[in-house]
Parts: sequence; C-alpha cells; structure tokens
Amino acid sequence: MGIGQGRMMTVSHSAIGPAGVLLARLEGVRNSGRGWVARCPAHTDRSASLSVAEGRDGRALVKCFAGCEVLAILHALGLELADLFPQRIADASPEGRAASREAWRQSGWAAALGVLSREASVVLVAARALADGHPLESEDHARLLVAVERIEGAREVLA
Repeated sequence: MGIGQGRMMTVSHSAIGPAGVLLARLEGVRNSGRGWVARCPAHTDRSASLSVAEGRDGRALVKCFAGCEVLAILHALGLELADLFPQRIADASPEGRAASREAWRQSGWAAALGVLSREASVVLVAARALADGHPLESEDHARLLVAVERIEGAREVLA
C-alpha cells in the first residue's frame, strides 16, 4: 500500500518525516505543485481540499481550503500538533551543549544583523527626507521610532 492509498498506516517520524507521517494517514493523496493535496479527514470531502507541504525546516504545513482547523484534522487522523514538527536531535554531551549554545548565539546574531539592515534603511529614508527639508508625517515619525527601538534591541543581541 503506497502513500495515500490506505488509512492509518504506522510510519515512524525518523523514516519519512512529519509530512510523510501525515500523508500516510490521508486518502486520495496526489502531488500538487511543491506539495500534495488530499481529502480532508475532518469533514466529508469529495474533492481534495487539504493541502500538505513540507516547510524548509522540515515541518509539515497543513491547510484545509474548506476551513477545517488544523487540530480537527490532526484529531481525525489520531495525531497531535507535535507530529507536524521534526524531532529534535540533541547531543547531551558538554561539547554538544556548547555547540548548540554557539549555534543559538550565532542565529541571534544573524537575526540581529537582518534587523539592522532593514531598520537602517528606514532611518536612511527618514534622514534623507529631513535633510531635503521635508518634515516627517506622523506615520513616518512613528515608524522611525519603531526602527530606533528595533536597532536598540539588535544592538543588545550583538553586545
């Protein structure tokens, strides 16, 4: 029995990932774009109204175009919200924990640098307007204040 041909097949996370676990329990699965469509198990579905895709981080992305809630879909399949996410790989050794802390710190730096880049653009636009003698409108002034707050937050991450 292949994916989507049967229902309630037992498949481990490590073998095929969260999207595969979900797809193995659905009916009427077929490829569609970058993902799949299937009949939604949370309502009487004659056509494929459920979209399933895999996110960049390995999580299963689920959307019923008839409006069913994700939790209702998972409940109908005997799954939980945690089943949509890949299992964490944790190295409990001191070296593994140190490497995880360093990776976390560097991801914070990358995010802070992204914030600095975007918010510096806002400050630059406002500075040019002011330098050209154009006063900032209230919305622009409010956005400039948000940019300043975000730059301060990024600075704290990088310090």
